Amino acid sequence: MTIKKSDICATIGTIAVCAVVLLILLYCGMSASRDQTAEGIEVSFGYEDDGFGATSESADEAQPAEPEAASRPAEPNAAPNVDENLMTQRDESLALAQEKKRKQEQEKARLLAEQRERERRAAEEQAAKEQAERERKAAEKAKRDAENKAKAEKAGSLASVFGKNAGSGSGTTTGDSMQGNPVGSGTVGNNGWSLSGRTLRGGLPLPAYTGNEVGRIVVKIRVDRNGNVTEASVDPGASNITNKELRDASVEAAKKVKFSAGGDVAFGTITYRFAIN
Repeated sequence: MTIKKSDICATIGTIAVCAVVLLILLYCGMSASRDQTAEGIEVSFGYEDDGFGATSESADEAQPAEPEAASRPAEPNAAPNVDENLMTQRDESLALAQEKKRKQEQEKARLLAEQRERERRAAEEQAAKEQAERERKAAEKAKRDAENKAKAEKAGSLASVFGKNAGSGSGTTTGDSMQGNPVGSGTVGNNGWSLSGRTLRGGLPLPAYTGNEVGRIVVKIRVDRNGNVTEASVDPGASNITNKELRDASVEAAKKVKFSAGGDVAFGTITYRFAIN
């Protein structure tokens, strides 16, 4: 008997199909049986007299309590929180920046205080220098005033001597010229002059007056280093003529008088005497 190749292939195919179907049935059947056995059917025999089973409250009480947290196994250490690390670093950076800013402000305040202290000291030193300069100038002025006063008193004393002793004095006169002496005084006709350390130059100009007055007018004079009369005024205490026109003419005449040059300003007098011709 000869077996065909087609029959062999058909037999093999049939066996394979049957095997696959058998495997499917075995798998599905075993799974269903296992699930039904695991689930089972709940039957309540009850705990009450009426036989209807336990209430919900009893059921809740009957349920076993959950284990305490202490009895639970410790969870493994969690990985570090990246956000927390970033916040910590940010806080540290902010604290460092604030500390740096605070130190900068303190340094700035210290430098400002030092600058103000230097300015205060400089102002005090400048004020002290100015005060010393003022005191020096005041002392020099007081010294000059004292010297001028002494000279004026000396010149006044000489003038009073000449006022009381008309026609007296040292020196000789020839016409309008006069030879002086170290005392610095002399007479020209009935008129006299007194200027310590100086001599008369060019004569003694007379007042331009045509009236008939009798008496004397004493003119106080101030003479500069070149011998020019720079100031002139009537001495009311030494004069006995009150005529204003004659007094003004005497002052104008005294301003025209010339004296020899000297090393310093000099103070003296010119005495004009009037009589009826």
